[in-house]
Amino acid sequence: MGKQKKPNILLISTDQQHWNTIHALGNETIHTPNLDRLVKEGIAFERAYVASPVCSPSRSSIITGEYPSRHQCWNIGVELDEDRTTVSDLMGKGGYTTGLFGKAHFKPVLTEGSFEAPPHIHDRDFWKEWHGPYYGFEKVAMVHGHSDEDSSHGMHYGAWLVEQGIDPSKYFGPGGGHREGSWDLPEEYHYTRWTANQTMDFIESREESKPFLAWCSFQDPHNAFLCPEPWNSMYDPDQMPPFVEKEGEMLDKPLIHQYLLEDRMNELDINVTADPGHSTGGVQCLGHTNKKLGYKRARKWLSSYYGMISLIDHHIGRLLDKLDELGLAEDTLVVFTSDHGDYAGNHGFWLKGPIHYDDVLRVPFLVRWKGELPEGKRTNSLMSLVDLAPTFLEAAGIEKYPSMQGISQLNTLYQPNQATRDWCLVENRAEPSFYVKTLVTDRYKLNYYLDRSEGELYDLENDPNEFVNLYNNKDYTEMKCEMFSKLVDIYGELENPIPPRQSFA
Repeated sequence: MGKQKKPNILLISTDQQHWNTIHALGNETIHTPNLDRLVKEGIAFERAYVASPVCSPSRSSIITGEYPSRHQCWNIGVELDEDRTTVSDLMGKGGYTTGLFGKAHFKPVLTEGSFEAPPHIHDRDFWKEWHGPYYGFEKVAMVHGHSDEDSSHGMHYGAWLVEQGIDPSKYFGPGGGHREGSWDLPEEYHYTRWTANQTMDFIESREESKPFLAWCSFQDPHNAFLCPEPWNSMYDPDQMPPFVEKEGEMLDKPLIHQYLLEDRMNELDINVTADPGHSTGGVQCLGHTNKKLGYKRARKWLSSYYGMISLIDHHIGRLLDKLDELGLAEDTLVVFTSDHGDYAGNHGFWLKGPIHYDDVLRVPFLVRWKGELPEGKRTNSLMSLVDLAPTFLEAAGIEKYPSMQGISQLNTLYQPNQATRDWCLVENRAEPSFYVKTLVTDRYKLNYYLDRSEGELYDLENDPNEFVNLYNNKDYTEMKCEMFSKLVDIYGELENPIPPRQSFA
């Protein structure tokens, strides 16, 4: 089959996957043969960053090509305006068949009355009949929640479980989301398999005269770390790699680092508008003075976390095999990434929050288009998830929408070592009164805590683990000023006046 004028696009994403969880890219412990296959057959961007390390803002940036400060979905519990123009809108109008399968999370999931929240998500009759459109995606099959949370058996997935004769109350329920380790839910009924199956069904039953945009959106390896067998037992907790940490590394860091580890967050002047746990993303601490988690349990978390990734990897293999079976591999641009990372035990932390180590800001990012893009390439060219929408649009020959702030990386896909951008920006408004902005360049990284006179500056070339904060080091005053000046220039550039000026008066 020859090349289509417009490629099919398959976006595969996970939720909360650490950047260093692919065997072929240096993690010798984890087993990821199908992600390794994408590395071998495509391009690995080893410096890819999110627009926000929080689910809803990051996912909204993926489909709008805008930073949270523009699309206004600034945290979980905030709704992305359904009238916002999205990449799926534009590609649908440009002749594509579009579909989203798995996790969306563009709306609050704990607010009664929200489309993505209980009790609506448990209205089985509604979900049996409704399949979209949703934020520009023509067809959707959705699931939300993590592990055995009550919300995890809602939406289309929950309706499907009941049709299979499964009693969700046996495996999910109120108070769920706290079990760890081995899950008695049979893998054949797990939401990871279901999400892959929905995506494959969409591709197989597509209108062959039209190209497709399909988003396969897995909701793992997000906590709680509960995984079906045999995947949960795949890794020995005592054989997990050591956590990245250094005695005394917090002494030159902003107060939030130390106070989180010492369970003293009440001493910080933060106006928390919701559950206090969500002001810090629910960060868990494993060592130092805080012993709530502990290293033994943390290693068990990591082994289950790896098991969840290997389970996802297995179903990514099925997706890639389906493209081969249908003769679509050479007509399909495949992108794999995650909406944000996880501290994964490093620096004494687990989960995610407003402490901007690369563990939560940096994500895996693999690209394959067989016969069209280079194969087996690894690059340090900077990539941002806000660039996905404009890149997909250019690949499809569709004009970029004026409000999009991301830039097309299509040229860098063809020439991986010719970088399109020289900076990445991350916004994280954890609360109205607590806002962190990060600027990453080829070598340096600036984290600034707005209105707190605190910050971090790291030399990522000499200190990739971010142990030494140079923010108050007099030898780096000039570099710090350069980074702040760059940040101001970037926001001037991103303002991109909309609508355009029509006349002189």
